[in-house]
Amino acid sequence: MAESKILLEKKDGIANIKLNDPKSFNALNVSILKEIYSALENCENDDSIRCIILSGEGKMFSSGGNVKEFKGAVENGTAPQLISDITEILHKCIEKILSIPKAVISRLHGGAYGAGLNLALSSDIIIASDDCILDQAFVNVGLSVDAGGTYLIPRIIGTHLAKEFFWLGQISAIKAEELGIINQAVPESELNDAVNTVALKLVDAPPLNIKYVKKLMNQTHLKSPKEQLEDEREIQIKVAGSEDFKEGILAFFEKRKPNYKGR
Repeated sequence: MAESKILLEKKDGIANIKLNDPKSFNALNVSILKEIYSALENCENDDSIRCIILSGEGKMFSSGGNVKEFKGAVENGTAPQLISDITEILHKCIEKILSIPKAVISRLHGGAYGAGLNLALSSDIIIASDDCILDQAFVNVGLSVDAGGTYLIPRIIGTHLAKEFFWLGQISAIKAEELGIINQAVPESELNDAVNTVALKLVDAPPLNIKYVKKLMNQTHLKSPKEQLEDEREIQIKVAGSEDFKEGILAFFEKRKPNYKGR
């Protein structure tokens, strides 16, 4: 039986999905992506989990696609099939991260390249070490862009800067923070504390707020202002009838920490 390339750790409402193939710099292939998807589904179905952290073991978060596999596929004429197989499960992972009704944090260090970078950017909050490199490495091997890059990045920084990023490839975490691509760039010695501080706050946040704010924000580009306002209204009316809203109001007036249940 093949050794797992993913570690899934759960504690205090937080799940850490860690890419654990440091010899390949956590390169992405069909096998590891299937494990990532399975771990995401596991966390989605676990009511005790309120926040998910994506991280990588070793020198970097992820080197992106496995270039050794690419080389073999190019040499034997199976590159289109390999890319088809990879992007099928890769894009399922992206869709799952975008739609999962829980907060997802990406913890980046060392480097995040190509599909590995875009996988991280599909999460809700990204915190990186200030020496981390963010690289749209597809251009380095003659590929286009996948893993949601052309969907996610123009929405954050606009079309012209996105094209520059895709074509010229590499920026620092500090620059990415300035552009709004990531939330924080911190010294690596402070990275764990920064991620954990945010994760613990999200664990205490109302689960219905996390769920519906994420849903509403992910659909804004598809809706007219009128449609978005109506969706906000309908969801707010629904949440107003929840146990969590009652608990939040009582806790506010009783000057205590609320105990949200997600219902």
